[in-house]
Amino acid sequence: MGGLLMSIREISFPSANGRDTIKAWSYSPLGEPKGVIQLIHGYGEHSRRYLHMISKFNQAGYVVFADDHLGHGKTGVDGGTLGDPHSGGYMTYLKDEKSLHDIAKEAYPELPYFVFGHSWGSMLARAYAAFYGEDLKGLMLCGLCSQWKGCEIEYNDPEFKAAYEADPYQPAGAWFDKVFSGMTDRVENPNGPADWIANDPRIVADHAGDMFNTFDTTLELAYDFVQLYHFIESDEWAPMVPKNIPCYLISGDQDPCGNYGEGLYHVANLLANSGHKI
Repeated sequence: MGGLLMSIREISFPSANGRDTIKAWSYSPLGEPKGVIQLIHGYGEHSRRYLHMISKFNQAGYVVFADDHLGHGKTGVDGGTLGDPHSGGYMTYLKDEKSLHDIAKEAYPELPYFVFGHSWGSMLARAYAAFYGEDLKGLMLCGLCSQWKGCEIEYNDPEFKAAYEADPYQPAGAWFDKVFSGMTDRVENPNGPADWIANDPRIVADHAGDMFNTFDTTLELAYDFVQLYHFIESDEWAPMVPKNIPCYLISGDQDPCGNYGEGLYHVANLLANSGHKI
């Protein structure tokens, strides 16, 4: 991190699922901060994969708060629940993010508050802004997910719903494979199912070698993922986001999560048509 100094504090708080303890951290610049950014990580990873970005935010004068979601990272490892969120629905993740928000606002009540989400984290950030966005000064959506064919197919698959209703805690197995089907279609000679995450093979290898990134999940997590996607892509979502929140959308033109950049324009139009500033 280039020798940048920061103050790091570990935070624990009870999850809205009534079972787990969420592990989170605050990263503070040593100088006077000018704002707070809540960082929401993606699926199958953890918040410390963003340390280089966090250091840049600190360098710019922002305090960063970030947690490891249910079933992920230190939250999952310490609780013995890696891959098993026991969420009861995607709203539980949003309630946990609201809890972290409240902790951050108690520490820095006067500072402007921003939310940054990447990939699945951008999905959570979109929903968070819809339900809890009243005091946000900006929403940053990176690796934006939209026009995702696998999610759309599985949402309408009656067998997927039936399997979830029969046993949400069974291994996700082939169901997540279906959600992520086609992700490497534009990758030349892929060596693994996650080769789409970056153009740099060193980053792909680092991602694959991270023990907190490689774990099996329950069907519940796959179902939550698809249900959340359906909400944020529905006509219901954009009008629920407060119109005074500036939105910054980021998507790679080779990122299949956002239909190779096309999904960004879809989301931008949803927001613009609802009166938002993009």
